[in-house]
Amino acid sequence: MKDFKVIFPSGYNINDYYDDNIDLNIILPTGRVFFSTFFTMLNINNLIEKDNTLYFWAMDMIIVKDLRKETIRNVILKMIDDGYLESACSDIGEINEIFSNIETYNDITCNI
Repeated sequence: MKDFKVIFPSGYNINDYYDDNIDLNIILPTGRVFFSTFFTMLNINNLIEKDNTLYFWAMDMIIVKDLRKETIRNVILKMIDDGYLESACSDIGEINEIFSNIETYNDITCNI
């Protein structure tokens, strides 16, 4: 499957492609919505150092090389092709359950 759309719940506001993290909703043509947070390795390391902690974890965490839109798209395509999307990301419901102003897949505008 090559068709999906992405919504960034807090917007796509990346300060540093290599040192940041972002929440995203991945929407399939079936209407299912999956949640994930993409982190870069440098961001994880900096969060560990900043918090002076021994470990770091997050639900639905995907570690990526960078947070460029092209990379995000390619990672999602690879997860879908490899059959890992449903294991790596939380299924949070149907489009009309998650988004109050969106009814169907075709109503979603996506620029990724």
